[in-house]
Amino acid sequence: MKFKTFTLILICLCLSLSFAFSQEDKFLLHHEEIGPHQRPLVRLNHERHSEIIDCNRCHHEYDENENNIGEDGQSCSGCHGKVESMENPVPLMKAFHIRCKGCHEKRLSRGKTSGPVMCGKCHKMP
Repeated sequence: MKFKTFTLILICLCLSLSFAFSQEDKFLLHHEEIGPHQRPLVRLNHERHSEIIDCNRCHHEYDENENNIGEDGQSCSGCHGKVESMENPVPLMKAFHIRCKGCHEKRLSRGKTSGPVMCGKCHKMP
């Protein structure tokens, strides 16, 4: 009886861990810090991006020497706020546009396939 109970608990634990560490393939970039959105929310295909770029390219964090020491799990709004300030030189919405659109434009200039660069191609109704 104890063995069956232990086995059942172990199976449940293994199954729950797979859900705890899974990453959604696609999700809406929705940050309340921006306030009311003027355009439709952007649907990001995280799986596709993670296949071609390093995680710390987006999930970055810089040390005092401007070295990128970032890693998975950091939210953009953790560092980037709504408005520009001394502590927040790049507001959240501008950070998204610099990071996303800038990367797409760079890939296109190198002749690689890329995501959209026009507003309506990212900000579209579902």
